[in-house]
Amino acid sequence: MHQPASLRNNDGFTLVELMIALVIVAVGMFGVLQTINVTLQHNLRNEVRNEAVRIGEKYMSDMRGKTFGAYSSPYTTFTENGRIRGVSKPYTVERTSQVLATDGGQPSTYQLMVTVRWSYRNSNYQNEVVTVMARP
Repeated sequence: MHQPASLRNNDGFTLVELMIALVIVAVGMFGVLQTINVTLQHNLRNEVRNEAVRIGEKYMSDMRGKTFGAYSSPYTTFTENGRIRGVSKPYTVERTSQVLATDGGQPSTYQLMVTVRWSYRNSNYQNEVVTVMARP
């Protein structure tokens, strides 16, 4: 008595089929891991940039809080350490002021600028915060 063909072929997967399936799964997992890695790198780069923007806004706010006559003082370039995910990251901060207009020989309008520079993954970046202040 002969059994139907579907009942006789119950050998399961061969070793070759199993290896091909594992290679396909491994390639898929590699793609997923690469996607996660790229996402984490972009996220960290954005956090580093956001910290630079925060530092620039902080020093611009300090400059805007000064009296009008104090804008002509020279500013120094310095390094401030920001905190990114619990790690200290150095940022170079440069503050400048420039006379845009005068009235009777005295400055009546200044341009204030804060430039924050940093490096990330061997690339240099900068963020500038600029405003104009007129004599009240």
